[in-house]
Formats: sequence, C-alpha cells, structure tokens
Amino acid sequence: MSSDTVRGYVLETLRPNLPADWKVEEGIPSRMHSLSSPLLWLEYTALEPLPEAPAKIAATVDVCIVTNKTDVRKGEADADESIAELYEAALAGNTFYGIRASKTVFWDAYFGWRLTLTVITKPTEE
Repeated sequence: MSSDTVRGYVLETLRPNLPADWKVEEGIPSRMHSLSSPLLWLEYTALEPLPEAPAKIAATVDVCIVTNKTDVRKGEADADESIAELYEAALAGNTFYGIRASKTVFWDAYFGWRLTLTVITKPTEE
C-alpha cells in the first residue's frame, strides 16, 4: 500500500474520482441537521484473518457518502449517481479484495450509500 494507513490508502485510491464540491470528513460525523454539500467519511469496520495468506489480514472500511439534498427523489437520484462513480473507480484498479455497496438513510433525513471495501494488509497497519 502506498499510504501509511488503511483509511489513507482507501481515500488516496478514491480521491481522484471524488467531485470537487464534496466535503471529506475526518472521522465519523455527529448528527447533521443540514448539509451544504455532499459528505464522505470512512469507517474502519472489521479485521479478519486471511486463511490463504496467514501473514496478512483483511481490513474492511466503509466509505459512507451522503447527499445534501433533502427532497426524497432528488436526494436518492444524487446518491445513486455518486455511488455508481465511486463503485466503478473501486472496481477499476483491482486494488480491493472485496467490494459491496448498500443504500441507506443517514440521520433519518439524507440518502446515502455505504461502499464496503476490503483491503489486504499486514497486521501492523492501522
């Protein structure tokens, strides 16, 4: 991995495909009452042994994206378009062991997606 941390590697890999108006939050944000732009953050969610490579582990990171639109139809369409671009970017590099996307609603108000990415790494990284 070219970054020092798993989160850093995931963000570094996806950053070229992020729209310029998106805000990248460091850490998990608290409840939002209003958003001025789409929001992205990373959640480190799991570590598992990798049976086929005992010296490595599978580190799972959720890339959470939230649209800033509260209108249901516009928000859902915006979120769907955003995840499609990131999903394709994640697939393109063949750098992730596992990729899954699931739609969700954050803070009972904003549509978004969780793009779950698994990275193969050494136990000492993050």
